[in-house]
Amino acid sequence: MSVVLLVTVLAFASVALALYTATSALSRRERVRRRYGGLGAPAATAEEVERDQESWLDIDPSRLGLDVDARRALRRGLIRSGFFAPSAVVIFTLARLGLLVGLPTLGTVVVTRFLPSSGLAEAALIALVLFIVAHYLPRAYLSRRQRHLEIRYRSVFPNFLDMLVVCINAGLSLDAALDRAAGEIGASDAEFRANFDLMAGEMRAGKSTPEALKACAERLGLPEARSFAALLQQTIELGTDVSLALTTFSDEMRDRRMSRAEEKAASLPPKLTLPLGLFIFPVVLIVILAPAVMKVLRATAP
Repeated sequence: MSVVLLVTVLAFASVALALYTATSALSRRERVRRRYGGLGAPAATAEEVERDQESWLDIDPSRLGLDVDARRALRRGLIRSGFFAPSAVVIFTLARLGLLVGLPTLGTVVVTRFLPSSGLAEAALIALVLFIVAHYLPRAYLSRRQRHLEIRYRSVFPNFLDMLVVCINAGLSLDAALDRAAGEIGASDAEFRANFDLMAGEMRAGKSTPEALKACAERLGLPEARSFAALLQQTIELGTDVSLALTTFSDEMRDRRMSRAEEKAASLPPKLTLPLGLFIFPVVLIVILAPAVMKVLRATAP
């Protein structure tokens, strides 16, 4: 009976927590309407203006058990993983809470159903193991997606720079060239395009081009993108030729890409040593020596 009671309490707690979180998230629109509804409200401070300009990027779902910094870090991690929807923070948090409660509960139910001889200690141990798995599984999934997207971004970034140089040389302004180049590259990589759509939204919200580029580089998570943002910021501040700076930087990125390809090619022989020694060479030796061994056995047979 104690195990059944434990399962019932966990199931009730999971449903109640999910309903409470969903109800709190739905109240966000009403709070925003009350906050900005009055025309005669006092002027906002500089920190409030900056926070409000970023609020459409750093979604602030209410009462998810996370502080503001944690929610913004989670939002940034979700964007790096390719989840750009404003509700991604709420969905991810609810999914994580559901796993934390549902997976141990499911494990306990399975143990009590198919292993009736097991006691409360065994069921609690399995629930604890599943709780730990549910705690680390969502973060591991996000990390895997981030690594996958970083590889994709790194492969298309030199093409983006080349297209940007072409647009600048054609007479487009920097903002128009960024939008056009991102659109051309985004035809084959939607996530890359979405990051620059977010950058365009930041610029419409009042951020300068260097600041928006710096934020975009942080979302991409590429050292090349951070160097690109720093280069454009220095170029704009010093008033130097943007086209010349971009051409030089694009050539440098091409050289780095070639260097990475050469490094990967040079690392192949050590990586192939173990598979060749275990799987290829034994088969070759068997094919070569098998006829001779068979002849020797036949000759020495009584």
